[in-house]
Amino acid sequence: MVFATVLVAGTAVIATGALASAKSFTVGDPQPELALFNVGATGGGTGSGVVLPDGNLVLVSPAENGHTAVVCMLHPGDTKCASKAILHAYKGGGNQDGFGDAEVLSTGGTDVSVVLEDCCYIPSPHGGGAVVFNSANDGQTFSAETPAGILQGVSTATFADGEIVAASSETGSLNVQAFPPNPASPVMTPVANPNGREDGDTSLTTYRGGVLVASDDTNGNTLVEYAPSGTNFNLKSSYGSVGVFRGENLAAVSGNALLTYAASSITHGAFIRFFNGTSFGPRYSVPEPSTGDDGYWSLQEVGALAASRPQPGSARHGTLQAEGAGGGVAHVFFLNRRNGYDIYSETTSNGVRWSPLAIYNTAITAGALMPVLGRSGAGLVYETDSKPLLAQPILNGQSVVVKLAKARVYVGTATSLSGQAKPILAGQAVVLEQLSAGRWYNVSSSHESSTGTFSFSVPGTTETYRAVVAYQPGYYLYGYSNFVTLTAIPKPAGG
Repeated sequence: MVFATVLVAGTAVIATGALASAKSFTVGDPQPELALFNVGATGGGTGSGVVLPDGNLVLVSPAENGHTAVVCMLHPGDTKCASKAILHAYKGGGNQDGFGDAEVLSTGGTDVSVVLEDCCYIPSPHGGGAVVFNSANDGQTFSAETPAGILQGVSTATFADGEIVAASSETGSLNVQAFPPNPASPVMTPVANPNGREDGDTSLTTYRGGVLVASDDTNGNTLVEYAPSGTNFNLKSSYGSVGVFRGENLAAVSGNALLTYAASSITHGAFIRFFNGTSFGPRYSVPEPSTGDDGYWSLQEVGALAASRPQPGSARHGTLQAEGAGGGVAHVFFLNRRNGYDIYSETTSNGVRWSPLAIYNTAITAGALMPVLGRSGAGLVYETDSKPLLAQPILNGQSVVVKLAKARVYVGTATSLSGQAKPILAGQAVVLEQLSAGRWYNVSSSHESSTGTFSFSVPGTTETYRAVVAYQPGYYLYGYSNFVTLTAIPKPAGG
């Protein structure tokens, strides 16, 4: 399991050549590649993001005036939008339509669809409904607005069996409608109501080509229904109940994971369960920071097959986004309102074993966190409604261990320092650093072998060394090794 960890050592500057004078001082604490960056002036509601098959990221957020939505496309490792697109709601007859939440989905290759509700649907007479904007070039440019369905409100969406499936709780009940990414005309069939209870929060995910629909009612219970692949997602009869969890509100569902939290304000914390195709397994508590009894949860499961869409939460709600059929790694994020609004992160693949907590930057202006991670777990957390719109890079860590062939040598006698890096990134640059007056300096460089190993020759002088494996933009942090000290002793008299 690969986990993004926060390292507080200095950032390496790649040196070249053989062992040389240590004049290149390394700086950076914390690592600058983890700095928050701006992807827009302001947000007007709940947006979303997705990582495409080629690694590019597409983010969308409604504008503050509600009449437009802004799409930002980022290359991996970018800290500013490589391109921006403005999506406009209908304007006609002297009236200006408006958008609600914005959902972006990868529909294959470089194809991207943005799904919204146009409040009034001018010039169509249907009283508003779901619309799509489509891109065939990674979200750089989009088609005109296309009426897609009669769903009132779009709170969440996923892509399953070649269809966009969207859901809303805007009308006070759970509503689901499916339509193609490029509809020739709006789908007019009635929306499906998987259960008859009044709905509070809604979340969808793709599971083995089918659709898992999670919602909670006004009595503090979470209900989950499943429509298998090959069924009609617009029919209530396609959905069968696979779980009712009393006393728990919905945070989100995605992949095969369900995230809930206690409906009682007395009890804190979130819970995770995993779906096996017919039912959910045991409930596991999600570890919190010691000062984390109040905040926002979010989660994305990565490492499986098909993309899906999270439902951003508020208050103690969370989000859950997955890529697939289950069996991946769940990345949990927690916005700690008790401790400076810092973002915490941890991972699990089974709810039993959890990685250590990692701490990221503050997100004090965010009302919700949207994880936008690729299959390896790298990507970003998008603050979709902050002012300005901000993104927090989430990068995978690298483990580096070094050792000396000999810890003590005679003065002037060289020895070797060898190391192992994980994960193995053949050809990745490695810098040898030397400690001097409390600071690390670059002295030599090399590269990882096909097995992740590397080595340096060090001279017979008393010095302390470490190795730093290079940063890979958009995917991996710098990796810092343990430090080792070589002690040089005088040669015996007459030796």
